[in-house]
Amino acid sequence: MFDAIKRLIGSAPQSDDAGRVLAAWAKSDGHSFKRVRGKTGGGYVVSTPAGWRVEWGASQRSYIDGQELRFRCDTGLSPDVQFIFVTKVVAQALESDVFTRFTNAMQTQIDNTLPEEMRWLAMHQRIALNGAPVLAKRFVLLGNAEPVARQWLDEPMLDALEAAATTWWTDTLLLVLTINRGIVTLRMAGQPLEPMQLKLVGQLFAKLAARLKQIA
Repeated sequence: MFDAIKRLIGSAPQSDDAGRVLAAWAKSDGHSFKRVRGKTGGGYVVSTPAGWRVEWGASQRSYIDGQELRFRCDTGLSPDVQFIFVTKVVAQALESDVFTRFTNAMQTQIDNTLPEEMRWLAMHQRIALNGAPVLAKRFVLLGNAEPVARQWLDEPMLDALEAAATTWWTDTLLLVLTINRGIVTLRMAGQPLEPMQLKLVGQLFAKLAARLKQIA
């Protein structure tokens, strides 16, 4: 299942294509855009007036092939608060990948080299998505601070998530939302970049980050 999801991402375009899409989106939404260079080939950064940023470059996660797109924001939350929010299809795929790694290596403990969010699937408890039937059916939220989750996911926030879930956030979209060390991060494949999807993801992330800052 995990390989099937990754195949849905498609082939990677030239980085210049991603740069043009990001630059056009940044300009239309009043954000700043720049190219950055690094040991892994560099990439692009979009900075917003609201304080969150978008990074495009080499993938930092094993479950995302090629290039990765990261939405990030320092919210001011306690660094101990940890959450992961994904569709159940993606959660099952990540869990399957973890199980396969453990089985192949004959391990009995969680591998600390795995991305944190993959370890959290086994470590943290599920938090019920009360009052959001669409989300409860298709998504899973795990974390170690349920009271914070209840504050964060108030009625307007749940409405925004359900709107995304009934339009563009499909079961097969490899989108992973995490909160750790006070930073909310949304990771997705960096190819192909679609202008409308980029705009929709950006709008949702802005709401998620703003709400977290409010309760921090």
